[in-house]
Amino acid sequence: MADLTALAVRASQSISISELHGAVCGLAAGIARSLDEDAEERDLLRELIELLGSDALTDADSVDEFVHASLDALMDDDLGFAPLLPDDDAPIAERVLGIAEWCGAFAAGYGTQPVAEDEQGEELLDDFIAISGAEIHDEDDETAEAALSELEQYAKVGALLLATGGATADDAD
Repeated sequence: MADLTALAVRASQSISISELHGAVCGLAAGIARSLDEDAEERDLLRELIELLGSDALTDADSVDEFVHASLDALMDDDLGFAPLLPDDDAPIAERVLGIAEWCGAFAAGYGTQPVAEDEQGEELLDDFIAISGAEIHDEDDETAEAALSELEQYAKVGALLLATGGATADDAD
């Protein structure tokens, strides 16, 4: 994960690592489930630039390297994928913001693709949109940690399900 973080830092200086990773994963999942017959031929880098704007990204080589590394992690058979979020030792408010940004960017990227209507997939996407509005309230640390852990796990499983086409809402719970 440290290598992916270093690639993300080089790929963009103006958006968060979580937002960049969420956008890449959302685009990849949407393309994987796209109704467009030419979806596999799409240039993910071009679509990322269209989604985020060229000002959000540094140079094409760094972004391309980050995109490929992110896709490898998302599609890896060992299911070791995880959203790229702030470290566990970061303040809870920063970590909540990270999961909110990741889910919002994932939903935005996924939503750019024409995918077959799928009730479970739509429910997952709606949940990602809801998570993108997550905020920390005056909760105790244990409660906030437990809730954040659940959101992170839900985002991980939901992204894998959407990327592989096996989405059912019950699977992500």
